[in-house]
Amino acid sequence: MSQTLSFNQVSDWLSWLEQQHPSHEIDMGLERIRQVSKRLLKNTPIAKQVITVAGTNGKGSTVAFLSAILDQAGLSYASLTSPHFMHFNERIQFQGKPIDDKALCASFERVNKARYDANDVATQLTYFEFNALLAFDLMQRADLDVAVLEIGLGGRLDAVNLIDADVAIVTSIAIDHVDWLGYNIDLIGREKAGIYRAHKTAIVGGVVGAVDCPSSVSEYAQEINAQCLQNGIDFKVENDTWSNTQGLLIELPKTNLPSMNMAAVVQAVNCITFDIKPCDITLGLAKARLIGRFQRLQWQGKQVILDVAHNPHAAKNLAATLALEANEGKAIAVLAMLGDKDYKQVITTLKDSFDVWMLATSEGVRGLSSQVLAEQVTSNGVNANQVAVFNTPLEAFSEALKVAAPNDTIIVFGSFVTVGEILTLTQPK
Repeated sequence: MSQTLSFNQVSDWLSWLEQQHPSHEIDMGLERIRQVSKRLLKNTPIAKQVITVAGTNGKGSTVAFLSAILDQAGLSYASLTSPHFMHFNERIQFQGKPIDDKALCASFERVNKARYDANDVATQLTYFEFNALLAFDLMQRADLDVAVLEIGLGGRLDAVNLIDADVAIVTSIAIDHVDWLGYNIDLIGREKAGIYRAHKTAIVGGVVGAVDCPSSVSEYAQEINAQCLQNGIDFKVENDTWSNTQGLLIELPKTNLPSMNMAAVVQAVNCITFDIKPCDITLGLAKARLIGRFQRLQWQGKQVILDVAHNPHAAKNLAATLALEANEGKAIAVLAMLGDKDYKQVITTLKDSFDVWMLATSEGVRGLSSQVLAEQVTSNGVNANQVAVFNTPLEAFSEALKVAAPNDTIIVFGSFVTVGEILTLTQPK
C-alpha cells in the first residue's frame, strides 16, 4: 500500500512529493490538512508556546530575531520557514540548525501514513501542506518550549495557520499575490490578520498610520476579541530603545537585519509565558543572522551582496540600503525574477541604484525571461549599453565576476531561487 511508502533519502521523498503536487502549486484551505493533522498529531500541542508570523515582508528577519532571543535565553525552540535556499531541511530548524536527513525521512513516512483514513482512502496534500505537517510532527516529538511558525502565503487559509498561535505577529503589508489575497492593501491585511486568535496576543508590527499598516489588521484583531497590541501605541522604539505602556525599557543593538521588525519581536517575547531577561533580548537581537537578506560575501576577490528582494516594498528597502553604501566603485545588478511578481515596479524602484544590469531568465513554469526584464529596464531610461541578458543566473553572475573591478559591488536579487543558486555556488563543498 502507498501508506507504507519508505525512502532513505530526502531527495527521493522530494521527488515523490513533486510528482504528487509540484512545489509551485497553490491550493489554499485548511480542510485537507486538518483531516490529516487529527490522525498525525492527535490534538496534542506542538510546543508549550507558539508564535506565528505573517506579513508581506519582514517575516524572515522577524523569525531570525525571535530565534536568536530564544536561543540566548536558553529555551528549546524550533522554526518553520519557507522557501529554502539550498536544501529542503533548512525549512525546519531546531536550535537554529536544519533538521537532519534521518529524522526528516522518518517524518515523511509518518505524514504519508497519516494521509490514509480507516477505509484506506488518502487525503491529497499540496507540497506546502506536506511541508507544514512535517514541521508539526517533528516539533511535537521534541517537547519544545517555543515553536516559531512563518506563514508562507497570506494567513487565514495558509496551511501553517492550522496551529493556534499564543502570540501572532503581522509585520508589514504590501500588494502581493492579489489573485489569492485581494486586490487592495486592506483586503490583504485582513487575510494576513487571519492568524490572530480570540483572547490571544495579536501584535500589529507595522507603525499605525503608515502606508504598510492598514487599519484592517487591528480592526480584525479587535473584532475577534484578540489582545491587540499595536506598534506606536502600545509599544514603540525611540532612540534605539524599546518601551511599552507599562514602562518597560529595553536597549536595542545595531544590526544588519531590518531593524523595523525589532519592535514587534520584543513585544512578542514579553508576551509568552517564559520569563526572558532584557539582557537576553538585547544580546539575542545582536546575534541574529539571516542568509539572503543584504548578505555580504567575498567571492573570487569580488564584493557580493545577496538579497531576496522580489516585490516593490522589498525593492524600496533594498534601494534605500544601497543608497547608504559608501562604495567608490560600480554597482552591478544580477537579476532574475518569477513572472508572477511585480517585476515592472521592482525595476522602476531600483532603476537608479545600479550602473550595470546583468539580467537572467528564471527556469520553471513561473519563470520570467531575461529579454522581458531587459525591455523593462531600458523602458525606465537605462542605456541599453548598460544591460546584458543571459540564460541563467549563474551565467549572469559569472559575467559579473569577470567585469567587476575589486572596488565594484555585485548585487544578486530577485527571488529565493536566484539567491539560492549563487549561495550553492559559493558555499564550501
